[in-house]
Amino acid sequence: MTNPDYWQDSLSYLTKTDKALGNIISQFKDYSISSRGKAYETLLRSIVGQQISIQAASSVWNKIVESVKTIEPNKVLLTSRENLKLCGLSKQKIQYIYNISEHFITNNIENNAYWEGRSYLSIYEELITIKGIGPWTAEMFGMFHLLEKDIFPLKDVGVIRAMNQLYNNGKKLDIDKIIEISDTWRPYRSVACWFLWRSIDSEEVLY
Repeated sequence: MTNPDYWQDSLSYLTKTDKALGNIISQFKDYSISSRGKAYETLLRSIVGQQISIQAASSVWNKIVESVKTIEPNKVLLTSRENLKLCGLSKQKIQYIYNISEHFITNNIENNAYWEGRSYLSIYEELITIKGIGPWTAEMFGMFHLLEKDIFPLKDVGVIRAMNQLYNNGKKLDIDKIIEISDTWRPYRSVACWFLWRSIDSEEVLY
């Protein structure tokens, strides 16, 4: 696992900037966002995690690993739809995983060198051309593989739920207020989101 070099600076900044968030940070300061260093796995995990809980996603992923054995594009493409369905994947998510696998093979993406030296925007724009990867999945890739420090996934259900709890007694915040609060976390919005997830889930978020 690789931890970001900005982590300690971000904790100091966010604790000073946002007292409510600082209280959460103090509870989980021994933890850190980290990268698995495996781009393909991060993207597949993000697809698996779409619109389900961390615990449910973990269960599905473990079944995929058991079925596929080696998480590589060619191995996944050789795994039947039926077997992937038995792991708990929907028909749609199976197709998305195949699409990502084909993209990696077509572009000869074999290691992290493919992403190095590129801006997050250029990587984001490439990823969202793959059917099944929308803004949220590309944002998770930016946060958990590239370790970009200032991403705010506006449509992440967990982040919004945590913000509602922390800043509005569980009531729904309007979108303008959400953006206003998140802007105070710049340039460390990724870190703020990680702690918001941690505040509502018993397991660490790790893609």
